[in-house]
Amino acid sequence: MKKDDFRQYAASLRAKNTQFKTMKKQLDEIKSEVVVLDRTKQILKSKAGDVDEFLRDLEKKQGVQGFSKVEDQIQDASELKEKLDNAKSQSMQELTGLIARIDSEVKEKK
Repeated sequence: MKKDDFRQYAASLRAKNTQFKTMKKQLDEIKSEVVVLDRTKQILKSKAGDVDEFLRDLEKKQGVQGFSKVEDQIQDASELKEKLDNAKSQSMQELTGLIARIDSEVKEKK
């Protein structure tokens, strides 16, 4: 290997080493962020269970036991209705296009 080739090779190795170190640092930061986020997720899940229990107790005290379940069911039904309306609208558009095409074919044959 020539002297100049070796210098270029050494320079490329130094550049790659520097790039490796920066990427490794970024990866370590991301891993530590994931650990923090996982812990936060666990804490929020445990509190969510407490909130659900608190809501049930509050509903029972107020005499509207099961209100949140009914509300969730209404929300689900609303979402389903919206999906069905979208599908209905799409099929109506397809039918309109088909009718227009048939009309144009009939006019061409006349």
